[in-house]
Amino acid sequence: MARINLRKFIAEHYRGGVSARDVIREAITNSIHAGGRQIAVDLHFSEKNGELFQGTEVRRVLEQITIADDGEGFTHENLQYFDEICTGHKDEIGGKGVGRLAFLKYARVVQIESQLPERLVQFSYTPEFTLEDVRYVDVAGPSRTAIVLRDLKERINTQVTKLVNSICDDLRLLLFLKARQGHQISVTFRHNSRQPFDDEFVFSGNEVKAVAEHEFSVGDEQFRCYLFRDELPRKGIAAMLCADELCIEEFMISRRFDVCRHLIFITSNYFNDRSNIERQRLELPRTEDDVDMISPISRERLMPRIEAECMRLIRGSSNSGIDEFKSNNLGRLRKYYPFIRLESLGGNAALLDADEIVKAYRAQQARREDQVVEALESGREVSLDDVSHLASEDLARFIVHRALVIDSLANLPHDCVEEVIHSAILPKRSDGANLRENNVWLVDDKFLSYSSIHSDERLQQILEEVGHGLEGKLQRRPDVAAFFSKDSDDQPNKLVIIEFKKPAADIFENNKSLLQCRLYASALADRIPTVREVFAFSIVEVDDEFYRDLKQTGFKDVFSLSERVVYNDFLIGQSSDVPLHLYVTPASSLIRDAKARNRVFEEVLQFDLVQPQAGATSATGAAGEP
Repeated sequence: MARINLRKFIAEHYRGGVSARDVIREAITNSIHAGGRQIAVDLHFSEKNGELFQGTEVRRVLEQITIADDGEGFTHENLQYFDEICTGHKDEIGGKGVGRLAFLKYARVVQIESQLPERLVQFSYTPEFTLEDVRYVDVAGPSRTAIVLRDLKERINTQVTKLVNSICDDLRLLLFLKARQGHQISVTFRHNSRQPFDDEFVFSGNEVKAVAEHEFSVGDEQFRCYLFRDELPRKGIAAMLCADELCIEEFMISRRFDVCRHLIFITSNYFNDRSNIERQRLELPRTEDDVDMISPISRERLMPRIEAECMRLIRGSSNSGIDEFKSNNLGRLRKYYPFIRLESLGGNAALLDADEIVKAYRAQQARREDQVVEALESGREVSLDDVSHLASEDLARFIVHRALVIDSLANLPHDCVEEVIHSAILPKRSDGANLRENNVWLVDDKFLSYSSIHSDERLQQILEEVGHGLEGKLQRRPDVAAFFSKDSDDQPNKLVIIEFKKPAADIFENNKSLLQCRLYASALADRIPTVREVFAFSIVEVDDEFYRDLKQTGFKDVFSLSERVVYNDFLIGQSSDVPLHLYVTPASSLIRDAKARNRVFEEVLQFDLVQPQAGATSATGAAGEP
């Protein structure tokens, strides 16, 4: 008889490693195949400190796993099979004959004890195991077989909730089908981890109910689906691909489906024949170019079909929650991504997670952009419409996100608006070094191309010197943000100055802020001789008294707004030849004006952030069937 180097065999066939989930699932499956009806899984945790984890924190880690059952146990015949690798006696139920090797990969110590009607069988399982290692004790007792895994090679802080739920998901179909055949199987999980999970949890086949069943074919292969539903807090939609009624692979259809959780178990002889020897994955061709006579169906062809059949099965069940979820998805997309045309992503798009739709849209846009760039590089003719379309998509995203920012500002309490706008344009006590974007569009879109003075070392130095000079005259440091544009010679030619004043200041403080704007603007114009025009905005509250004083001193109304916004023109600089346009406006008016300007862009781009777009309505209908 040929010998086998079992250590090398294990190393080769379990390269991906083995987890607690793998070994427990394998042991429970063996128990079921041995006729076990009552199966117990005990997870023993012990405390470990810095030996395993950084720092001095004490954690409880999984130290030992015991799986016990009331099956037929290690009879003489079963021991003979156990001593043979790749046995064939379980071929009809999908046994590979190597599953027990996972125990050796996972634990350094594997002890087995099996009570038969008239004797007790005991042995330690190692890569060098032979039948001579088995010990027999003549003692009678009820049938019980236990496998104890100790000195685990995977020493981590195992999450009991995740582990037990995953194992139950793996076994759900098997227990359900066994119960349908009259074999009621219960698996009891116990643990001492002190984690927030029941100390004893029972998963019983007679409690597992399928909501619906369905068959479909791909080519000559038949597939059968079983739909199960879990209520909240569990959520998502997943297809559980099974080999020999045991889940081998999870195919997530929706991670964010939040009405309930739908699990669709899918069985097929095609899957049975393509489970790898470790029963950890399905070995299917990736694309249609990879198929052959043995594996004629690729993932590229199969997965979209599985998703479509799963969604059809769910929609056919009562209270599926799909319409509610789809409606919420469309509502979110209309609000945050109204420029996405769902019909361009395929009819089933509205049934996917909203973030998956956005991901698909971005990938589509990236492909289009790459195609345009490749055409330009190769000298091929490029349609200006294609270029304009890509540019309009970028503008659309910008306008939508601006609208969301404006809405958030509009919903702020009145006494917070000035501070938030201040932080958006120039954070308080900031040197400007951390500015990434120009948010002066809140004041006026024509300043979008302007740069912060902090971005230019020479101008920043001038700004600081002017600020220190005015601080001595005004007995306070100016609270001013400054931006500039450049002329054709790359010299600063226009300035924007924004001065902030806290709400509730009196008329004297408010007038002081206007004086400060003029002095600041004049000093900067003197120090930067290429400046030919200055725009200044004083963000203050305009009450009746202040408004009357402004009108009496020559300020004029800006009639495009309903609130009191006034302006006046001055000449500044040493030669009094630089025009200064000084606007006095409350923060709330700034937001209202920004919203009105942004709305113009929305109308030009032909989408509405409040009402559903025309394309979305048709997409909803198209999404009804995959």
